[in-house]
Amino acid sequence: MSGEAESANGHRPARPSGSAGADEGGGDGPSHGGPRPAAVARAFVTAIAWGEHRRVWELLSQDGRRAVLRIAVARGLNEALSARLRDGTATSSELDSFLTDLVNGLRADLAGNDLDALDYREDAVVAADGPVWVVLTAPLPEALGGDVPVGTMELVEENGRWAVARLSPRPQT
Repeated sequence: MSGEAESANGHRPARPSGSAGADEGGGDGPSHGGPRPAAVARAFVTAIAWGEHRRVWELLSQDGRRAVLRIAVARGLNEALSARLRDGTATSSELDSFLTDLVNGLRADLAGNDLDALDYREDAVVAADGPVWVVLTAPLPEALGGDVPVGTMELVEENGRWAVARLSPRPQT
């Protein structure tokens, strides 16, 4: 295999047609009429599955990027490199290496889930301008209890678009 994530059923989620964000849909997104938070969450998971590491970085909010870099430094990333990544001054090679590691970590967080079958449901908006939580669910037959939440994503509106602030591989309660 070429290092691309596979879902539990042995294949990656379908790649969106057209551009990398084509499945983001339209509708009632931020004021610019962009994609809904659930569509952005789906695009984020699809980018992880396909190893589109720069797309993953693009879909992260500024707070999400800062959190990722904080965790990376705590796990041994050089602080000078972290600063270059944060400031956008890292070399292409440094960025690609870091993002490859990030995507591999996110894949590990999502391991064991059939990424093709996940459903993305917007939960509650905390305030009119607050974050939106998207619950990732795996479908199960009603006889087995119905859909099972497998994670949550917090999305925030940033610069007229929805961006991923956090991915929690287990549902928030």
